[in-house]
Amino acid sequence: MTNYYKREKKIIIIIFLFKIIILTLLPLTGDEAYFIKWGANLAQGYYDHPPMIGWIIYLMSFVSDSHIFFRIFPVVTTFIVAWVIYKIALLYNVRNSKAYYIALIFLASPVDLLLGLITNDIALLLFSSLGTLALLYALEKKEWFFNALFAGIFLGLAFLSKYFALLLIFSLLLFSLFIYKLRAIKIVLVVTIVVSLFIVQNLYFNYNSCWNNIIFNFFARTEDNTYSFKTIFGYFGLILYIVTPWGLYYLLKTTYSHTKLFKLLFYILNIVFLIFFIVSLKNKIGLHWFLLFTPYIFLLFSFVDERRLNKLFKYNAILTFVHIAILIVILAIPTSLLTDHKKYSDIIMYTKPQEVCKELDKFSDERIFTYSYSAASVLSHYCKKELSVLFNTSKYGRIDDKLLDIRTLANENITLFNKKPIKEKQLQEVCNSYKIEKIEIANANFYKAICYKFNFDSYKTNYLDSINKKFYNIPDWLPIGECYFKDRYYKRIDTE
Repeated sequence: MTNYYKREKKIIIIIFLFKIIILTLLPLTGDEAYFIKWGANLAQGYYDHPPMIGWIIYLMSFVSDSHIFFRIFPVVTTFIVAWVIYKIALLYNVRNSKAYYIALIFLASPVDLLLGLITNDIALLLFSSLGTLALLYALEKKEWFFNALFAGIFLGLAFLSKYFALLLIFSLLLFSLFIYKLRAIKIVLVVTIVVSLFIVQNLYFNYNSCWNNIIFNFFARTEDNTYSFKTIFGYFGLILYIVTPWGLYYLLKTTYSHTKLFKLLFYILNIVFLIFFIVSLKNKIGLHWFLLFTPYIFLLFSFVDERRLNKLFKYNAILTFVHIAILIVILAIPTSLLTDHKKYSDIIMYTKPQEVCKELDKFSDERIFTYSYSAASVLSHYCKKELSVLFNTSKYGRIDDKLLDIRTLANENITLFNKKPIKEKQLQEVCNSYKIEKIEIANANFYKAICYKFNFDSYKTNYLDSINKKFYNIPDWLPIGECYFKDRYYKRIDTE
């Protein structure tokens, strides 16, 4: 194998080097900073999703707290996923050279290039891929118990990364029972028991944390969705982007033999594509939704003739280099050319956060509040001080609901910092008096306000009541253990 595909391997190395350069230069994103905040506040779970990416960042932070270092995790994950693709193909009798080529095609694709940021989807992709491989080994090999045990552990870790893992787990269990029949029962039983332990952990967290993950994922984030053709076209557009037009053409021209590999992909992809299509009728589907299923999409190419795979690799590599060129051009644009952009303050905050931190260091108040979770997370990371969020009614990024007890601010003077003009009406509602100041940082306008004698009761009426109704409206059919938000601000009456 070492003598095969020398040209392709050189291309992969070049793409890898460019990827490292881009990830080094790319500013820390708001979502990445938010997950880093998870890692800095280790917990059994978090508001938005299960906790795995926060746990991984926490462990990595013992070596370094640099976001560049944290990005090593997604880079390593892409090579592990390529290895999993290769091993699954081999397991189901795909020729060695062809299986290797399919893995290279994945590494040369634009999707792999985009798998460079620290997100919970990366943890989901890693553990689900390893879990799938272990389960298939259990079904095909003699060492069924240990492989089934590891399959349960990895799939359980995938579940603790994101609930999407349940779609894959369900598909895999159906495949196991329908294709391997009686032989699969003991394996499915072991996997189910082990995965159930991880599910119980998450249920325990939710039971004692206002059912955060359930309320967010199944209620709060979907309540405003309406039917739209744009979301449906977007769904099919993303599939085309992942597969690529030429990849889709080759797949349509291919004759499929109904092997076990084909049946595996049939169970996984048909179920998820159908569910995602139904969801897309009302909800916008993002590229990250598909990341969990990319290994199985690329395994479809194991049915394509190897001569066409050569063209597929070449076209994917060309498209990836186009992405690289675009990203490098964007990163090379001087911020001074963007001063008229309506989001110039955002650009400065993300590209020159140290300049913003220097200004924050001048504030007499060490405790500073912002209006968005992304700003608070990014500045907390770079400035090495804890920034919290106030006046925010977004359904996203509500970790500060748990970390910050707003009652402690009553009658205190607090400092607010924002990249947009601060609304005086908000300050009039909750401050005895206030002072607003415009600050210029790298030719961008930011705003500082000092709120004197913060009125908690008024803030509760104007903001917490609405937040409680929108994001902590726990259905009656769910039993409640502890709920930090309601226990803190809305004392629950013991009816016993």
